[in-house]
Amino acid sequence: MTFGLTPQPTLRTWLLNVLAELGGSAPTGHALKHMEQRYGTLLSPEDHEGTHRDNEPKWHNRTRFERKRMERSGLLVPARESRGVWTLTEAGWDQFHLLRDTGVEADAGTEGPPGRSAHTPKGDETPSRAEQTTQRVVRSTAVADYVKRVHDYRCQVCGIRLATSTGAYAEAAHIRALGRPHDGPDIPANVLCLCPNHHVLFDFGMLTISDGLTVTDHSSGASPCRLREIPEHRIDRQYLAYHRAHHSGTARPFTS
Repeated sequence: MTFGLTPQPTLRTWLLNVLAELGGSAPTGHALKHMEQRYGTLLSPEDHEGTHRDNEPKWHNRTRFERKRMERSGLLVPARESRGVWTLTEAGWDQFHLLRDTGVEADAGTEGPPGRSAHTPKGDETPSRAEQTTQRVVRSTAVADYVKRVHDYRCQVCGIRLATSTGAYAEAAHIRALGRPHDGPDIPANVLCLCPNHHVLFDFGMLTISDGLTVTDHSSGASPCRLREIPEHRIDRQYLAYHRAHHSGTARPFTS
């Protein structure tokens, strides 16, 4: 009896987590081995079945497929450059931190394919520490603070203003992502003020914005609305166009 294959989005999340744990890169075999050590108990019997062509476990084959999709999305360094080493890009690191900060990482680690009971991970009562050095784009806090402040910390999509014990909370979302392969600028015209929910949807491409500022939610099918724009903060339409093209698979990174 089988329980179905692990969904592709789950494999993507697992791979992001594993590569981050390994310092951002790992040879193909090592990455797959670490994934099995980390998530093996969540794989179904069908995941372990061999493919018809070379009898490779289906989850290996589907993880390789997901790796190619992540490469096209700019989350991993292209294979022709990485030479067999799966390496996170700046956008890949951003995606990992986004999933971790929104709790998706934890969900993906305990949620198996539909119809299968989740296993509670044992965890580690005395987790070890490892020192590592990473290079990331330095973001301008002043830019993010400015955008959120002029919008009074209200989401430009839904208008929600989250109140916390330390003050209002909103998130600054770059339209054209920073770092390779996107090379977006860290300027107000490339930043949106969003609530956490709409930030996640926007980063995953489930929320797109037309040049006329019509917001389409592809995840829920909700009626389109209009992005709020104010005189103090104008959005450069070229970044909206890039975001739409990137998530439709037609965008190309700058070569300058």
